[in-house]
Amino acid sequence: MKHLIWICFSALFLSACGDTNNQYQSKEQAQQALQTLNQFLRPTGEIKQVNEQQFPFSDAYLKERHSIYQAMQTLDFTPVAQSSLDYLIIAERFPERYFTWPVYIPVLDNMLAYNQQHDITANINNWLSFTQQQLVLAKESKLRLNSIELNALQTQVTKNLTRVDLPANIKHTLNEFNEYLALYTPRGSVGLHGLSNGGSWYQSKLNYFSGTTKAPINWLVAVQSQLKEMQQGAYSMRFAVDHQHSVLEQRFALSKDKQVGFDWAQNYLSLRSYAGQAATQISNQERTFWLAMMETDLGIHYHAWTVQQAKVNLLKRLKMTPQQVDYLVAEIIFYPAQSFAFATLLTTS
Repeated sequence: MKHLIWICFSALFLSACGDTNNQYQSKEQAQQALQTLNQFLRPTGEIKQVNEQQFPFSDAYLKERHSIYQAMQTLDFTPVAQSSLDYLIIAERFPERYFTWPVYIPVLDNMLAYNQQHDITANINNWLSFTQQQLVLAKESKLRLNSIELNALQTQVTKNLTRVDLPANIKHTLNEFNEYLALYTPRGSVGLHGLSNGGSWYQSKLNYFSGTTKAPINWLVAVQSQLKEMQQGAYSMRFAVDHQHSVLEQRFALSKDKQVGFDWAQNYLSLRSYAGQAATQISNQERTFWLAMMETDLGIHYHAWTVQQAKVNLLKRLKMTPQQVDYLVAEIIFYPAQSFAFATLLTTS
């Protein structure tokens, strides 16, 4: 029944999001279109007027996102910007759409903040039901959240259930979702290789963030060749309390050179460009850090390491506390292959 409600809800807006002839005069205009679309995933300021397109991974959202990508292909981009667009277009074929609530993003908080000024309670309810339905459909396609993702999602749901300003009907729907998650069985492997088509998805991420095409096993040989010459290092970077912004983005948070990107998960920044510029100037301690992150990334997403194996490897390579290592393992699970933005470390000394 709820699935039928969502279909009807989507149909009301499809006519408003089908302008496939929408063209942009610059990459900044295209970026603005993506920022508007992704307001609940990555607010870039006060959330503006919302319609069904903005509800992550709904049918209308996917249709509008595809239309934006197609229109962007008419623009003359730099190679860096073009590779970012190509990466996002390739990602359309992978199963991200089944996991409509990225577990490291406070999507519901963002919706409820907007709801305080503009009543979209019914829309939020429909999206929560849709999110649960997509998880059900995902399981039928042998796609499941892993244990780290499930725990992060349950934490967000539980936190929102304690809100005193939570509308009663949303609380009811959220309680139903919480009960569903309590009975949910996560997949055994925490890495992308545990998903159907996950190996290809991981390869596309490696290709994009490294800027070159190389098989995971070849990357591993190159990383471990450098690491064997490095001593256990202490890297003093302070991490955020959550994972809304990746460690790679946190590394460049104070950068004044805000290069335009198109990926909401990178906060619309060109993180690969930042890392490429920084790679020739970093300390040996930071070099060890990013090489250890790459090795563990490959271990989790390619070799199907367990969470414990990943923690042991990071503790072997880095002088960090168990709490910091816990954070980094979750980071690698939430942001696969981002550490390979520093892949030029494998060719610089």
